[in-house]
Amino acid sequence: MEKSKLIDLLQSFSPTDLRKFKEFVASPYFNKNKELIHFLQHLEGLAPEYAADKVKKDVVYTALFPGETFDKKKMGHLMNYLLKLAEQFLAIERYQKEDRLLNVHTLNQFVDRKLDKHYHYLSRKAQSSLEEKGVRDENDFYYKYLISRAATDHFDSKLIRKFDPSLQQTSDELDQFYFFNKLKYSCEMLNRKAIIAADYHLPFIEEVKSYLLEKESLDPLIETYLRIFLTISQPDKEEHFEILLKLMGNLDGQLSHKIQQEIYSYAINYCAPQIRKGKSKYVSIMLDLYVEGINNKAFFDGDYLSHWTYNNVVKLALRLQRFEWAENFITEYANSLPPQLSEDAKYFNMAEVFFLKKDYDGVLTNLNQLQFTDLHYHLGSRVILLKTYYEQDAEEPLYSLLASFSVYLRRNKQISLAMKKNCLNFCNVLNQILRRNPKKWESIGKDIREMQPLAERAWLNQVWEENKI
Repeated sequence: MEKSKLIDLLQSFSPTDLRKFKEFVASPYFNKNKELIHFLQHLEGLAPEYAADKVKKDVVYTALFPGETFDKKKMGHLMNYLLKLAEQFLAIERYQKEDRLLNVHTLNQFVDRKLDKHYHYLSRKAQSSLEEKGVRDENDFYYKYLISRAATDHFDSKLIRKFDPSLQQTSDELDQFYFFNKLKYSCEMLNRKAIIAADYHLPFIEEVKSYLLEKESLDPLIETYLRIFLTISQPDKEEHFEILLKLMGNLDGQLSHKIQQEIYSYAINYCAPQIRKGKSKYVSIMLDLYVEGINNKAFFDGDYLSHWTYNNVVKLALRLQRFEWAENFITEYANSLPPQLSEDAKYFNMAEVFFLKKDYDGVLTNLNQLQFTDLHYHLGSRVILLKTYYEQDAEEPLYSLLASFSVYLRRNKQISLAMKKNCLNFCNVLNQILRRNPKKWESIGKDIREMQPLAERAWLNQVWEENKI
């Protein structure tokens, strides 16, 4: 039983979940089998570890039915029934949090039962709830459609032969629901096609795009995703991105965290390839987007800021040579990172700042504070240290670290292939530069420009240029 779906599911329950599930199972509305109540009470006593030796089927059976011979079939039935109740409990827990869906289903019941007074009261309440809700999310279009459909069903139930305005509204809300989701998923499919070899098909998207572009006014959220789609599908037409930025500014504070984070991510993903094309203005635009997303918590997951976002902000600031700003950011937001990564992220990024300021003692001081809680910082610190030794003309430690780091990269099986290649290619190119072979100098430059992946490409290119033979 220790590897059963039931135990897997119960292990995901918090103490509050387990308490509420006990109340659920004890309710005769959902369960009339008292053996299941005792079964759950016994399992509760084994939470949260559910030790393998204590959840063996025969051991649990003996505890539930002392004196009885182990009945494998009976035990299997108990497990299956409790699992189904647990799944039902999770679904109802989710359903109860969806106030708007509850309202819609209640409206449908009032229509079926011909309770007009109840229907009209709840319908007005549901409409007001949608209009008054300060934050928009991706389900708004869906609920507006469902409420309109309930209105159409209510009108039809009256068997009245006259104009029904709710019918037009239902059709319009269905269009809005379709347009938003068509654009949203089309954007994601285009995004994934750019990353992996994915064979996605986008039927009707051209028709949707053409129709929406011809309309005089659009729902701001639909227009935002239309512009995201256009920035991904037509990256050279920068006017789409400029409109997107304006729309994002107008929607600031009006969107759910999930939607807001998604929109910011798309905008940032547009900037990155533009920067690689040499369009330097996008460095500051990208930094501004990150800062806005941090200020309005779009880039926070729960209470914490991702350390990748933190690192990216520092890199962009350093690229703009905003050293003091970067130091202030590193210090101010270090405590916003997950606790296990906070210290290493702070010292690693501070070392990056000191390196660009050519304060190499400051680099070494910060690197010495690292605890290497994350492989990224372990490998990154070795790269910064190699660069520092090079800039200090410290040949002996430079060659020693270059050799030991290369061996470590080749032998360590815990490092992903991408990370390993990134750092190994850096070591190999730096080693070639140090050898200063005139016959290979131009090919080294070509490797720096074209090799993929390659850590610290810009720095290597600068070193190569400075040592041209």
